[in-house]
Amino acid sequence: MKEKIIIIGAGASGLLASILLAKKGYEIILLEKEKKLARKLRTTGNGKCNITNLNISSLNYHSNNKELVENFILGYDDIKTVFLSLGIPFFEQDDGRVFPMSMEANAVADKLIYLAENLGVEIINECEVLSIKKGFVLDTTKGEFKADKLILATGSKAGRSGGSEVIMEYLKNFNHTIYKTYPSLVQLVTKENFVKCSGVKIKSKLSLYSNGEFIKEVKGDLLFTNYGISGLSVLDISVGVAQRLENYEYIEIKVDFFPEIKDLKPLLKSINDDIHIGMILRGIVPAKLIPYILKQAGIESKKRLNQKDINKLNYILKNYKIEIIDTKDYKSAEVMSGGVSIDEIDSKNMQSLKVKNLYLLGEMIDIDGDRGGYNLHFAWSSALKVIS
Repeated sequence: MKEKIIIIGAGASGLLASILLAKKGYEIILLEKEKKLARKLRTTGNGKCNITNLNISSLNYHSNNKELVENFILGYDDIKTVFLSLGIPFFEQDDGRVFPMSMEANAVADKLIYLAENLGVEIINECEVLSIKKGFVLDTTKGEFKADKLILATGSKAGRSGGSEVIMEYLKNFNHTIYKTYPSLVQLVTKENFVKCSGVKIKSKLSLYSNGEFIKEVKGDLLFTNYGISGLSVLDISVGVAQRLENYEYIEIKVDFFPEIKDLKPLLKSINDDIHIGMILRGIVPAKLIPYILKQAGIESKKRLNQKDINKLNYILKNYKIEIIDTKDYKSAEVMSGGVSIDEIDSKNMQSLKVKNLYLLGEMIDIDGDRGGYNLHFAWSSALKVIS
């Protein structure tokens, strides 16, 4: 008689695990509370599915037990080999990001679902788990199920894609440590109101400071919005910001509008000094940003340029300060930080060290990655390791 495994969550890790375990001869039941399967997977990489990254390193991941992360992350070649065997070849970009050759997230999701069903995996959608009793007896909205082994792959609250308070309470009952969760890879809410320049997008360098201490810097797109700031560079720099704010740290971002120009003073001096300052700036930065820059510099728009103003503008254009007072919520976040402690999970096979025959996968675990395919890579890694 086949051993029966129930997997809760038909996302990236749950689907891949169901395929690999069905191939090993297990009877698999895959439960998903949503009507549509793999909803978050379908939106990754702007619909193109940034499936992994060539430059996999534990340095690209974050956890409350950082020293253990390396044990949970498989190498790039491990993931590539498995996906090739599933008929999903990769397209590798020069920047390290890797996509399916189809460049379609829907294609990856549909292929994984097809393979699972073709291998006999019983997929039951719109099935919410209400409770888990001793011996892996599951009470759900579609009846009772019993399993020999149970795999939890419920994802997180990020991006309206998953997470389950019932599952987390179940794990707490078995004394699993659950680190407080926060939205990550998320837009930031600012003290200053940027409504009048909402929609302005520029390439810049952002430097993050906490209580005056430099934390990190990133380069990329910066988008001003009606709530604050967004763009790829903001998502990258947002890691850890929510937790710092909760600890009452003063968070400030300094924007360098011209990261490729070390000193703007020669450029400012070269512009016709008969033109007032507002019009000088009109030639080098978006018009909607000018009032904000002049306000922080303490300069009137109609003034003529002098050396003191040149020095002020040079500093502000390289160090424009933005105070961060909040982040957007989980619905806007790409991932969630925090979750089930990894020092209570066997990194060899993803089995709980608290409950025999219970396994945990993907984003519900206290490992989150940088933007660029790292989070999907961890989802695949955990699926490959399970019951290995």
